[in-house]
Amino acid sequence: MQMPMELHPGLRAGWEFAEKVRGELLEMIGSLTTAQWVFRRQPGSWCIAEVVEHLLRAEIGSSKMARKLIRGDYSAREQPAGTTLYTAALDRYPYGRLEAPQVLIPGPTRDRAEVERELGVAHGRFRLELERFRGADPEALRSPDPATGTWFTLGGWVKLQAWHEAHHTGQIKGMLAAPGCPRGPLPPTTGIHG
Repeated sequence: MQMPMELHPGLRAGWEFAEKVRGELLEMIGSLTTAQWVFRRQPGSWCIAEVVEHLLRAEIGSSKMARKLIRGDYSAREQPAGTTLYTAALDRYPYGRLEAPQVLIPGPTRDRAEVERELGVAHGRFRLELERFRGADPEALRSPDPATGTWFTLGGWVKLQAWHEAHHTGQIKGMLAAPGCPRGPLPPTTGIHG
């Protein structure tokens, strides 16, 4: 097995945070029963399976954004005056409640094991994209979030991915504690949302 390449020092802390958050997500969903996996708090809301599918699609999008930034697709774009820029120092999820962009809306509910495998593939691909960065400063690479117009540096995209996943991991914990949720293994209580 090939060892991963070293990440640029400006990306390491963000990636370590993303790894921690992913570990918490996998620990939480790994012991869910089928009834918990498809539990909805109310009609029309997303079930846990759909939230996790949303996270999978979001990481695929973050990976593509990293590839485009590193490739130079945004090098000629100027950040408009007055727009927000988030960097690798991002210390919270920067959005309130948002409608998910169409590309991030989950499709039909799928088997948990299948989604877990795809989460692993997407996370590995995101890491590989970040390993491709060989520039001097990942904070010099900047692009807008297509859904909001908010700007992120390459390091900011890594942190956004992690904070977005942490945000939804907290929602999943809440779903598992909600009245009417089928009982099974309790979610972990340690970590970011402990």
